[in-house]
Amino acid sequence: MQDFTGKLYLQEDPDTVLDAKVTVDLNEVTVYGDSTEIGSWRHADVIIRPIRDEIYLTADGETLVLQLHGSDFFLDLLGVEKESKKKSRRRRREEVDYEAEKRTPMSLADPKAASREAMADRVDKRIAIAMAVASAVILAGAALTWGPFRLFDPGSFPIARLLAGFAGLGGLLALYLAYFDRSRTQGAAGAIAAGFVAFCVLFLYMRAARLGIGFILALLGSQALIAAGILGMVDRGPDPE
Repeated sequence: MQDFTGKLYLQEDPDTVLDAKVTVDLNEVTVYGDSTEIGSWRHADVIIRPIRDEIYLTADGETLVLQLHGSDFFLDLLGVEKESKKKSRRRRREEVDYEAEKRTPMSLADPKAASREAMADRVDKRIAIAMAVASAVILAGAALTWGPFRLFDPGSFPIARLLAGFAGLGGLLALYLAYFDRSRTQGAAGAIAAGFVAFCVLFLYMRAARLGIGFILALLGSQALIAAGILGMVDRGPDPE
């Protein structure tokens, strides 16, 4: 698999220029515009025409004009030779009939706007995973025993566990809003509220069990240390390229 970067635009819309990334593997060519996938085709389903310093890629009845770094290597991978001026003029006059194959015409559909719409108001995937894990841990803790202590009279209903369970469900709702519904602000606020409720429940239970404030501080520090370690393992740092 080999990646190429550069610029691209639709032949019929040369004013809309996007950042391009083209991935070539053994079977397919995949084109991205501003990090949004425009299309993926088998090698046999695309027509590649090098014209001057640009590469014309025709698929699904539309033509993308690519300006790639390492274009010679790109052409070599696809088995395309640079054409002479006469041959280039002849190939430009050729027409490919894709309507007979009943293919849906390709369209950029403004990938810039699509990319912004898809990612602008969504939390990072790692944060979403952390929210999901935290909510699941709170729910698991609420389902397990907390010992003989109660917030109110001894032997009364374990209201602390019930409130912790609601906090865990609130965390899952916040995850849905922040990641799947792309309402980052509302989801983040919901996560903060759910975490605050869980913290208050733990603090009140700690007081009922006659535990010191150091217990809560050590508990919070251990969770922060685990979260930082996990994010550190997931984050591979900047791309060396």
